[in-house]
Amino acid sequence: MTSGKRPGDVAAAVERHGRDLQKVNDRLKDLISSLQSERARIDHARAAPAAAPAATTPLRPVSPAPLPTSPAPAPEENERLRLAIELAEAREALGRAADQRQHLAARLVELEAENTRLCDEFVAAEEQTTALVERYASLERIHGAPGTEDLLQALEEIVISVVGSEEFAVLELRDGALRVMRAFGLPAGALDGARLGEGTLGRAVATGTRWVAGQGAPAEDDRLSAVVPLQAAGRTVGAIAVFRLLGHKPFFGPDDHAVFDLLAEHAGAALELRRSRGS
Repeated sequence: MTSGKRPGDVAAAVERHGRDLQKVNDRLKDLISSLQSERARIDHARAAPAAAPAATTPLRPVSPAPLPTSPAPAPEENERLRLAIELAEAREALGRAADQRQHLAARLVELEAENTRLCDEFVAAEEQTTALVERYASLERIHGAPGTEDLLQALEEIVISVVGSEEFAVLELRDGALRVMRAFGLPAGALDGARLGEGTLGRAVATGTRWVAGQGAPAEDDRLSAVVPLQAAGRTVGAIAVFRLLGHKPFFGPDDHAVFDLLAEHAGAALELRRSRGS
């Protein structure tokens, strides 16, 4: 039994299916071509980063990454730092100046003490020189006196100007008795009762021992300040009795005792010499 379709219908259907298959085939080709193009593009994109440096750009040395730095200080901070440094330097200079000032103050004290010492030594030297000059002048007066009266005048000047008294007497010891040879500033007959070996004056002459107020037994006469026996050839030939001192001289010092030594030795010898010559 034959089919109910006619040969022309079958051919038309075959032709229609052929065209449909051709369309499908063309579409598959286009899709395959599109997929291939897309794959090629992707592969090219993947290969581009690795190949590009070698092909186009030369290698450059890589510099080390810079270390992190602190931000630059502001101008106000710089000024504050400068002032702090100047303040520290000023304080250091002030400390050095204070130390130097203290050193100079101590040195000044030392120099003042040294100056005081030198002044004292200079004054002492001047006083000693003056005393030596006075003693030398006294010796010249004593030994330069031509007669007994001149000698007594010289002793008067020495006692007033050197010893410092305007109340005194020069006595001689003759035949065991004391006789006033010269009295100055004393009442008349004040020493008429002086006896050898009696009272402060008589005992000093009898023993040949100097007596000075405040250095021995008090005198019966509170006006008496010193008794200086006068020696010649080892024996007592007279004495100088010194009473009140001048107001500026409250007591006898070492220089006065040196003058007493000079009077005891040289005045006694000069007095004995002139007496023996009868001059």
